[in-house]
Amino acid sequence: MLFIQIILPVFLIILAGFALEKFSRLDFRTLTQVSLFLFSPALVFSALMKQELHSGLAGRLFLFMLLYTAILWAVSVVLARLFRFTGETAGALSLSTVVMNCGNFGLPLAYFAYGESGLEISILTFVFFTIPLGTLAIVIAQGGKAPLGKALSNAFKIPIFHAVVLALLLKGTAIDLPRFLLQPVDLLGQAAIPVMLVLLGMQLARTRFQNTPGFLSLATLLRLALAPLVAWLLTRALGIQGMAKGVIILQTSTPSAVLPLLYSLRFGTRPDLVASSILVTTLASTVSLTILLYLLL
Repeated sequence: MLFIQIILPVFLIILAGFALEKFSRLDFRTLTQVSLFLFSPALVFSALMKQELHSGLAGRLFLFMLLYTAILWAVSVVLARLFRFTGETAGALSLSTVVMNCGNFGLPLAYFAYGESGLEISILTFVFFTIPLGTLAIVIAQGGKAPLGKALSNAFKIPIFHAVVLALLLKGTAIDLPRFLLQPVDLLGQAAIPVMLVLLGMQLARTRFQNTPGFLSLATLLRLALAPLVAWLLTRALGIQGMAKGVIILQTSTPSAVLPLLYSLRFGTRPDLVASSILVTTLASTVSLTILLYLLL
């Protein structure tokens, strides 16, 4: 029943985006820009303005993000050397395993699993992971082809970062925005989740599968098997309990993210392997996430 109630609705919306891309060929770039510059920042801003920010959970979540990212990155680097992957293939493995889809996939999944209260925690997780992982993805993908300063500059241009800063400034100064301003922002934010899933489906429809069973098996095991174990161990070590624990584990156990594919295309870091990993881990997550939900709920 968990598959039907939680996983299936997510994949039905992804399938709708997949079919839309196959039969209509809409302007993917325009839809992506609308989501990136309007819907997603509105969702983050609205959620941060509506919820009380608990410094204890925020601090532990930030530490979780640092440790989780460092562990998965280190494991991917060690395994790449062990399997004697070339520089670009090693970069593709890190991009496919370290950067999870905590936005397009994770936010809707947390909402279907835990409702509005779960969505608030998942947005906090999304915020904490977006900027660091976006920066890390650029650094890995560029492989020394561009300076670190440029990678950081690009990361801080993400509109979600501006939404976070503005919301924190308003909350820090105890400024209450009038309802006529908050209401349209809230409505725009509600469009973010379905649009994210539709865009994911459209991107999967554009993905060309690369038959590299060794690489894809390793990437899938790291992303869908090791990542949940690391998340579970870290939440225990950091004392994160209750719904927050479930949401964080679930959201960081999602398939490979789409964003690194854009950077791998830009810097030539085996985009064929990254795209194939996104496709395979997304399909395989129907099984892994269903099992995980049975353990968490």
